[in-house]
Amino acid sequence: MHIFKTQLKQLLSAIIVSLLLTPCTYAGLNKWVDEKGQVHYGDRVPSQYLRKEHSLLNEQGVTLRTSKAQKSEKELSEDQKKNKLKAAENKKRLIASRKKALRDRVLLDTFTTESDLTLARDARLDAIDSQISLAETLIKNDEIKLSNVKSRIESIQKSGRDAPENLHKEVISVGRQLENNYAFIEDKTNERTEILKAFKQDVIRFRQLHKEKQEARKKQQLE
Repeated sequence: MHIFKTQLKQLLSAIIVSLLLTPCTYAGLNKWVDEKGQVHYGDRVPSQYLRKEHSLLNEQGVTLRTSKAQKSEKELSEDQKKNKLKAAENKKRLIASRKKALRDRVLLDTFTTESDLTLARDARLDAIDSQISLAETLIKNDEIKLSNVKSRIESIQKSGRDAPENLHKEVISVGRQLENNYAFIEDKTNERTEILKAFKQDVIRFRQLHKEKQEARKKQQLE
């Protein structure tokens, strides 16, 4: 009898220990939403909803984790485009910032006073004006030359003869030279305008930089 009780106790102890060591088989409850917006619960998320947002709940209904919806190829492509645009904008801002810093150094290292800036501006304008003046002279000469060639062609044709091919080619050649010189003057005129615009900006920035430099110097003296 004593042996039986002892064996029974051992058996009960083994059963209790086994129960305690056996892990809980509850895997949680899945929650997902279908195309119509209806909420569903189940042991497994259907395959067609695995790429969409779904959650795993515990026995108390508390969310253990949420799997975010996976983006479609179209959405991923749009994200890539946005990232490229953002990277391009950041690169553009970085280049602009470096150019500004370089320009600031040039202003401080090259020019001592605003008069120096004015002299530099005038020198560039004089050079452009000389180029424009030369182009205008060439245009006048070419216009006279073109007029003369056309008159020769007209005179020959009035006499009932065909004008030589070289005269027609000369008309085309001189016409191209005129077009090039007119375009050159337009470019130089635009460049002149940009120089004046940049000069105004440089003067404002030059004053600001010198003010900051003087304030920093005063601060150092006080320290």
